[in-house]
Amino acid sequence: MIWIKNKNLNQIRLQMSDGKTIIKKESTKTGFNLTFSDGSQLFIDEETYFKKNVYEKNYLAEPEIIEIKEKTEARQCYNKALSYLLNGSKTENRLRIYLENKRFSYKAVNMAVDLLKGDNKINDFEFINKYINKQLKQNIKRDKLIAKLIYQGISQEIAIEAVDKVIKNDEDTY
Repeated sequence: MIWIKNKNLNQIRLQMSDGKTIIKKESTKTGFNLTFSDGSQLFIDEETYFKKNVYEKNYLAEPEIIEIKEKTEARQCYNKALSYLLNGSKTENRLRIYLENKRFSYKAVNMAVDLLKGDNKINDFEFINKYINKQLKQNIKRDKLIAKLIYQGISQEIAIEAVDKVIKNDEDTY
């Protein structure tokens, strides 16, 4: 936003074409809804709202709006992933499919998965070991165990290698 002074020392606000003027800020349980002069709305999570000092602003440039949208979507995606993982450990592939089905963007899903990997909340190799040990207690055969791992989102090569470390290759019947 640009402010200039005219001859009468009154301030005149000129709105730049690559942004929007905020006319309303509403608090919600999980963040804030911003309403712009063109009637459009933007949800912004609480953390981003305060980190970006949006509470002090009456105008947002278009690049800033895009960044806020991406960060807010990534945070929502991460929170949805955490909720999903509360039901038990999942493979990275299963988690990605779940998040994509919730209509999160590819970029938000990647950011959430990267954060979860960094926090060691998803780890396919740990999942494989736990899953194999659990299934072995049920006396499951090699091929069926491989098929179940593939169904869980593990690649065929990794599934075969992991199972063969534990079960001898001569058990190839269901």
